[in-house]
Amino acid sequence: MDLGNTLQSFAVLQRNRENVSAHAFIGIANCSGEVLLTVRKNDRIISGFDKVVVGSAARNRVRGVIKGIPTGGPYTLTLQIAGSKEKAIFNNVLVGDLWLLAGQSNMADYGVLPSLAESNPMVHAYYMTNQWNIACDPLHDTGRAVAPVHGGDPACHPKTVGGRGAGPGLPFALAMYEYTKIPQGVIACAHGGTSLAQWEPALKKLGGKSLYGAMYERLRDLGGKVAGLVWYQGCNDTQTQEQVENYSTATRKVFNAVRRDCGNPDLPVVFVQLGPFIYSSGDVKMFSNRWMHIRNDQYLLAHKLKNAVCVPAIDLELCDQIHLSNRGVNTLGKRLADAMQSLREPENHPPQIKVKRLRCLHDFSTANAKIEVTFDNVCGELTARGGIPCGFCLVDKEGNYISDAINCQLEGNKVIVILRVPAVFFNENFQLAYGGSFQPHANVVDSRGRSLPCFMLGARKKPSNMTAYVTAALVSGPNYGSEALEDLNLPDCAEWEKMKFFPAAAGQIYMLCPTAEANTDPKAERKYFFRYQIDVPEDMELKVLFGSDAPFALYCDKKELRREFTSNPVVLDEFTNKLKLTAGRHEFAVVFASNGNRGWGICCRFVRLDGREAPKLLPCCDFK
Repeated sequence: MDLGNTLQSFAVLQRNRENVSAHAFIGIANCSGEVLLTVRKNDRIISGFDKVVVGSAARNRVRGVIKGIPTGGPYTLTLQIAGSKEKAIFNNVLVGDLWLLAGQSNMADYGVLPSLAESNPMVHAYYMTNQWNIACDPLHDTGRAVAPVHGGDPACHPKTVGGRGAGPGLPFALAMYEYTKIPQGVIACAHGGTSLAQWEPALKKLGGKSLYGAMYERLRDLGGKVAGLVWYQGCNDTQTQEQVENYSTATRKVFNAVRRDCGNPDLPVVFVQLGPFIYSSGDVKMFSNRWMHIRNDQYLLAHKLKNAVCVPAIDLELCDQIHLSNRGVNTLGKRLADAMQSLREPENHPPQIKVKRLRCLHDFSTANAKIEVTFDNVCGELTARGGIPCGFCLVDKEGNYISDAINCQLEGNKVIVILRVPAVFFNENFQLAYGGSFQPHANVVDSRGRSLPCFMLGARKKPSNMTAYVTAALVSGPNYGSEALEDLNLPDCAEWEKMKFFPAAAGQIYMLCPTAEANTDPKAERKYFFRYQIDVPEDMELKVLFGSDAPFALYCDKKELRREFTSNPVVLDEFTNKLKLTAGRHEFAVVFASNGNRGWGICCRFVRLDGREAPKLLPCCDFK
């Protein structure tokens, strides 16, 4: 009798909800008749399992279901065809939980040896040779894999590549055994350097010639049931913007397919958020942006999927530019087990840390944005390994790195982050990121040793009675002539219509004034004209808040509002004017003296006095 891969010595049979086996087997046999099962533990027959009928054999085929063996082991299983001497004996069989390990290199044991995870006889592995044995690193030996997609040869001798072989799968299974005292089995399916396109579930029809097909065939052979999926993938999907944009959809497709093929729509899934990466060539800024977007998508995905957890790895040690060290994978494996238990036993294992609230405040001592981030599910209080909290940075709305944080302070379950931009500009133009810099050093953990997740988040924007600062304006070229305050006047309508205007450059504070041409006298007096428009949906009273670092005259619909002599530096909202505007579009114009070519520009925003939603700032292309 030969049951192939469906039953072997050292196999782990997945327990059902009654904590007993329900394992299907199939194979070949020479005789026909009932298949009898005898189960022994410590050389003693288990009550109720002395030659019990579990299947049948006919026409050289044998099949059946091994039902009711209690969780635990190790057991010796003897299958015999009634009335014949034909039988098969399987030793060291366990009944417990099975886990699929899938993804790319950081799941596929690329940490430098020695492994810090010691084998346990109650933790077994189904290796890529399609053979069961006690689990030890490396779990993934693609060089000996049976499935063609891995490019291996089962006849080869076991080997490690460059001294690699430590991964998170074994420490995960060992921790799960410690938590549950239930035997554990891991199914090694990961392959380094693979993308989501290579894990496409539609390729299942190719069988062992595709990654998903190879995983599915092994799952099917082992009974088709597992306790959950452990997944670490994403590095290779940072190569192009298209991959980044498709990442969440493609990942969900894989998870949904595994759940479907396991017959369990609620199958627990724990997956790793991309860890640190030291990038050394090419467009560093663009590549960093893609990594941060994948991390953020992973963080968000965990909150959209049922029965799924995203586990941070951003604070873990590397052994090269991209792979976690043996200490890193050991910590990660334990975190994965803790996360899996948070789905199974939430009363004993708290859910992962997540952002509860982000508030943007004004730091009066520096005039910069002070971001208060409150986290949920923090055990104890947040601390920083090594002393100074690191890992927070400023990014723009597209996720591009701008600068590291100036300062971070930890207060229980809160982090106070000081950034280099004023609060008003953060709200409109920027986000706070954790793990979003080129080569992030992130070290904030809770008392349980769990890392903060990587994320990108801006302040929540509610309809406000205050506009952002104007950044869409037109500016003229230089107009030579007196800069005296009394001479800062608008030209007549005919001349105004003939003037050429260009989009003004926008800084963090100013709408910038053009610099003087290189071939002109830097002391020559000159002035510039700015134009910008707002759309007023209904009659309202407004307050105009204005700042300038050179003498100016401010006009609304060609009517003068204010004329002031001022100089560097600009003071935000230094000058205030109230006015009533009717519904429609209104144009503001500023005559700006160059102040001997020392003036940088102007700033302006609007406040609606009745507290209702402010008017809309119009882009230059909408000007009429």
